[in-house]
Amino acid sequence: MEIPEELRRAVDDAVNRSLSSELDARGLLLAPAALEAATADAVRAGADLLRRAVEHCYPDGRAGAYRIEFDDDRAAERIGLGLAFGSVTAHLLAPRRVGDERAATTALSCAVFNLAVGLVDGVCDGAPPLGLELLRTVRSVDLTGAATEPWPDGRLRAALPEPLRTDPTVVFTARLVEAFVRLLHLGHPAEPGAALRERVGARLAEALAAEHLSVRRPAGATTRDQLVGCSRGTSVLPFQIIEHLATGLPTLPPPTAGTLLGEAMWRIDDLVDLCQDAGDGALNAVLLAAADGPWPADPRDGAATLERVLDSGAVPALAAEAAARLEAGLTAAAAGGAESRARPLFLSFVHRYAGIAPRGR
Repeated sequence: MEIPEELRRAVDDAVNRSLSSELDARGLLLAPAALEAATADAVRAGADLLRRAVEHCYPDGRAGAYRIEFDDDRAAERIGLGLAFGSVTAHLLAPRRVGDERAATTALSCAVFNLAVGLVDGVCDGAPPLGLELLRTVRSVDLTGAATEPWPDGRLRAALPEPLRTDPTVVFTARLVEAFVRLLHLGHPAEPGAALRERVGARLAEALAAEHLSVRRPAGATTRDQLVGCSRGTSVLPFQIIEHLATGLPTLPPPTAGTLLGEAMWRIDDLVDLCQDAGDGALNAVLLAAADGPWPADPRDGAATLERVLDSGAVPALAAEAAARLEAGLTAAAAGGAESRARPLFLSFVHRYAGIAPRGR
């Protein structure tokens, strides 16, 4: 449904104001020069990661022989930034390892993983029937098992049915998933990496199940608590997977830095997407908590639910929760020996995703 423009502005202003205030109070807003520098670093890193990712997506070609064409420079930059965010998160969550080639492979695997998650999510949001078919196909080729025993070349692409195999975004996403499986085994090879790969495989199964439920949401088959857990899982599980990969540890004592950062981004994403999700009837834990009955019982409920969110005081409360989780996650990462330059880079992505101006603006 179409959300009235006045209501949309009121919600967006409340979200931006609350997030800016809470992040600023905890010293989590970057100054203008620092934000500009971190963003430029992320763009440069993304361009380099894109080149390296393409080489792994097309392993049958000579190095540098493949070149992906995008609709425009901004599309290429967005893809690069999707890779950069995964890599930055890996560096934030991993102890410093200077000159470690395996660490570079792991950071690339996290970059490819993050981009693949983003593209799958984009397909599911933009065309839910196509997204459900893609998720079904990924599950049918046993991605969980591939974490233990690598796939033969082209395994996922060969399983794509029509119309998936003719969709360029889906085919590129399939290549990314295949590249991730190869990089997982390169970064954590053979028997020494078996327990880690098995844990990652189990987390991947959880993430696929959460994404499938978030798109399908069978009427009457899920409770509100299950849907909230599903909403959380689609955001938090990718961070937990990156944390396992970055640290090389199959088990970590909770609450981990990755979990805390994932919960922060879950709350931020739900707040920033309130109007879009209300109009689409998409799964959103904030709307679900405010809905009068199942969400969405009727597409026309979107505007009324948004008004309840505004009146309830949920926006400032959840912005405070998000900022507290973000601060705790960054503190835990620093205690674990994270790279110091990873913090401003990560915060630059928070600015970007939430549309928040730098400190003092």
